[in-house]
Amino acid sequence: MQGDKSVAASKILLFGGFRLEKEPVGRIRLTGKRGAAIIAYLTRCPDMAVPRERLADLLWGESDSEHSRNSLRQTLSVLRRDLSRAGVDLIHSGREVIGLRADAVRVDVEEFESGRTARSAQDLETALAHYTAPFLDGFYLGSNAFDDWATSERDRLQSRALESFEKLARLVDEDTGLALADRVLAMEPTREASYRLKMELLAACGQRDRAMRTYEACRSVLKKEFGVDVSPETRAFWQSLLSGADTGSTLQSANGVSASQRPGRPSISVADFVNLTGRRGDDFFARGLVQDITTALSEVADYVVLSGIPPGEKNGSGEEAKTPAVHRARYTLSGSVQRSGEGLRVNIQLVDAVTGQNVWAQKFDGHSENALEFQDRIAKSVVLAVILELQLTNWKVRDKSPPGPPEVRRLVNEALMKYFEMTRDSLLVGIELAEKAVALGPDNARAQRTLSIVITMGIAFGAMPRKPGQIEYALALAEAAVRAVPDDEIARCILSFALESSGRIDDAIAECRHAINVNPSYPSGHGDIAMLFALRGEVREAQHEANEAIRLGTHDVIDFWRHLSLVVALFADGKDRQALEVARKVVRTKPGFVRGALYWAATAAATGSSEEASRAIHHCLSQLPHLNLDNVCPGFLPRYVKDHHHARFMEMLSKAGLPGF
Repeated sequence: MQGDKSVAASKILLFGGFRLEKEPVGRIRLTGKRGAAIIAYLTRCPDMAVPRERLADLLWGESDSEHSRNSLRQTLSVLRRDLSRAGVDLIHSGREVIGLRADAVRVDVEEFESGRTARSAQDLETALAHYTAPFLDGFYLGSNAFDDWATSERDRLQSRALESFEKLARLVDEDTGLALADRVLAMEPTREASYRLKMELLAACGQRDRAMRTYEACRSVLKKEFGVDVSPETRAFWQSLLSGADTGSTLQSANGVSASQRPGRPSISVADFVNLTGRRGDDFFARGLVQDITTALSEVADYVVLSGIPPGEKNGSGEEAKTPAVHRARYTLSGSVQRSGEGLRVNIQLVDAVTGQNVWAQKFDGHSENALEFQDRIAKSVVLAVILELQLTNWKVRDKSPPGPPEVRRLVNEALMKYFEMTRDSLLVGIELAEKAVALGPDNARAQRTLSIVITMGIAFGAMPRKPGQIEYALALAEAAVRAVPDDEIARCILSFALESSGRIDDAIAECRHAINVNPSYPSGHGDIAMLFALRGEVREAQHEANEAIRLGTHDVIDFWRHLSLVVALFADGKDRQALEVARKVVRTKPGFVRGALYWAATAAATGSSEEASRAIHHCLSQLPHLNLDNVCPGFLPRYVKDHHHARFMEMLSKAGLPGF
């Protein structure tokens, strides 16, 4: 037995300031602020460890190297003494690296981050309970580098918290949702999306007048603070309130909100599945399956899931409803159940109720003795497929590549969902899933192109280091997918991105042009060619294509990427102030996208906003500490083709404070 030498778990609280606790001791007092700053910074580093040099520069950047390292040694000595007195063994260090013992500590920020992507209201509420106040609120060290990093991290985490509170507001009842919307607006009074959410919830409760007043309050705040008017999306919803269109509809979502009151969000109705087995007991399976699918879809905040009016139910005037609610949704999900012995087959299809087009269909085979497991598997697969198919429908794209066997299809869909999350962690999971899909179906074009894009995007996000052979492998996969289905615009754009990553800009442009010729409405084709034109210095063409991509793909999950192509073009065109405004939007939308933050730094430096440029660089280094002027381009970022554009970009990154070679 180790007795007193055993390490008790400690807890680090960073929301609302800094607090280190250990049971049953309680709060541990530390000498000065720099020990707390070391612990706080290490919790946010990969594997909770960082090179000594980086930590010394962060805390004593005004001193020379020798003095800063000596100050670090002294601070660590005092910190270890404070921790030892409390019986806490938290710090480990080597010759070059300092870290925390991750197995001996819990961090409120980590628990918030890991739980905020939850889809159920209960799990999301648990994660948000950790966000009690802003990150390191009121904690200022007096070191510009550290305080800039803390500010950047504070802004990033608050943005994620606001998004999560809004997501939760759509999953709970209207009264709770309204309280959450008000809480978000108290945290960020200029957040237009939160005003729009509150308007939607008020309209759903029948409080149209309050929704109108909320619109006027939004207009007033935006005009006063930024000198701008509301977005077209907010104005469109306001106009729908003025006209009173569909406000009396009896069509309700799974959480009681009418479809007409959720502008821009697809409405999906799950019809009762038809039992074709002839067994009364299979009615329960069919009903349970519908309930599982409805619940799973309802947990996705991007969709309104509708409940139909049961047959024979009376409408508001006391008459029998003639038109089932299921036919008033934009999309209808229906299915049937068949049986052969103990085997069950479920056929499901998704139909666009407006056009009558069959959007998606799939069959699932399982066994009745594992009915609950079978239901869970189907529900999960349906949610993945519906999300992806409606995304393609929004883009006016039909996937021309064969889906392959069910297990390959499932793995590909899960990998794509992780891809669309667009975080470093999700991309690593996406790579693992896509590799399994390719292993099962080595000749499946969907699996090939999916693995190609998650590899190249993983490198673009810094989720994995760029190593010899990776881009070449991604390129070979994309080429194989194009050979299999030459007119697949999705595969063409994925091949274009792999070519761009390998420096073959002209070849990449040719692939994008092919994709646009196949489907002029495909936003990714326009967005990708905009980036390529920008890198080649064709700034007018780039800006035109970027704006076209933004128009075609408004508010979808990769909208930030198209805005980045506009930034790259504006910077090359010398329109630095415009580029800075768009770069800020990119970083607000996707804080973990370091490519966007690097252009934020460069454009801020180019406009003379030195403090903002420094903050942007610290934001980048907090996520990718190894970045420097030697490896950033073309190792991490694609290079401008023209030397003077490249030289100016590197000059601005240096001016912003990106470390040298």
